Amino acid sequence: MKRLAACLIPLTLLLALPAQANLTVHPMRAKVDGKRSTQIRIYSQSTQPQYIQASLRRIVDPAGEQEHEVEVEPSEAAIAITPGKFALAGGGNRLIRLIPLQPVEAETAYRVYFEGVRGPEETSIEGGDGAQASIGVNLVWGALVNVLPAEGTVQPRVQGDALYNDGTLRLGITSIADCEGSRCTAHDVSHSLYPGSSLALPFTVLPGHTVQLRYRLTRDGYREHVTTLTP
Repeated sequence: MKRLAACLIPLTLLLALPAQANLTVHPMRAKVDGKRSTQIRIYSQSTQPQYIQASLRRIVDPAGEQEHEVEVEPSEAAIAITPGKFALAGGGNRLIRLIPLQPVEAETAYRVYFEGVRGPEETSIEGGDGAQASIGVNLVWGALVNVLPAEGTVQPRVQGDALYNDGTLRLGITSIADCEGSRCTAHDVSHSLYPGSSLALPFTVLPGHTVQLRYRLTRDGYREHVTTLTP
């Protein structure tokens, strides 16, 4: 989950209004389950009004070695952001809705970005004796959003020394244990295994041994599931 943790990214140092992008986002991780929409609230940490723009990117190979983000056309996206651009009053907050557009066959990860932009009435601040420009940091907040299929399946499989996810739901793995009968040696693991992905086991599976897997599902929050797999 090293790169799927919700992120706050400083993009660049630039001449900017001091109040730009002084905001917080809650929650930084959300889910869209079936046909139900979800909400993210944006809070202003400034006394001045701000203008915020939202954008959406799909995560390819989430939590994998080739993880990267790609732009997605609105007609191809599984969710829509509304509103996509809005004014945020000083000290106020704004509710943003993530609305499901089309179903997904397997759990899919998106990143919703929020960044401060120049408002329609703002003009460029020129340098000189009366310049009011100041050096600030333009920050972009990225909230992780998981879109779930209507009927998800859990189907982990062990083959050789690797764990495979043949189901349609993400497995938030917390522990993998090497078991011989009722005796198990657990290895703490913190990794999201998305559908179609695999993970090398932290041990070699010996003949006659089984693998005990502890994991969480996006829709169940912190509830832990346990299953025993026979290679």
